[in-house]
Amino acid sequence: MRMMKNCFLISCLFVIVPVWSEQIPKTAAESLAGQQMTLPESLKGHPSVVILGFSKSSQDTVKEWDKRVRKELGDGFDVYQVAVLEDAPSFVRGMIKHAMKGSTPADRQGHFLVVVKGEAELKKAAGYSEADEAYLLLLDESGEIRWRTHGTANDGALKELADKVRGLK
Repeated sequence: MRMMKNCFLISCLFVIVPVWSEQIPKTAAESLAGQQMTLPESLKGHPSVVILGFSKSSQDTVKEWDKRVRKELGDGFDVYQVAVLEDAPSFVRGMIKHAMKGSTPADRQGHFLVVVKGEAELKKAAGYSEADEAYLLLLDESGEIRWRTHGTANDGALKELADKVRGLK
């Protein structure tokens, strides 16, 4: 009898688990335009794509994803680049931000975020495995993660992302 109860409880957990969802961790950020933001709260109200980079070597991959995602999804969709600088020494972060701002068009600076705390939590949410890769998260209007991928920009992942976005609308 006891074994039957345990089996019932375990089967209930499998039914409940798919209902749970994962949100991007609460993280303070500053845009290159100087706006203070908090993820995911600042992104709620509409679906968004967040492209994370955890190292200087991921910068080109993040930029390529940003360019291709915005082209694929069009102007009416929010796409954010996020540079996570927690591992960078604090005395060079200002120089890094200045360099990023200089290489980012003015109209995109509000969608380029810099994070200096919460790296471990973001890595977990992104499914981090390699420093030089870009990590994409599709967030729904409530800030919940609905899809993720990582690596270089490719047509298959872009198509999958576009299909997932259509499913959110």
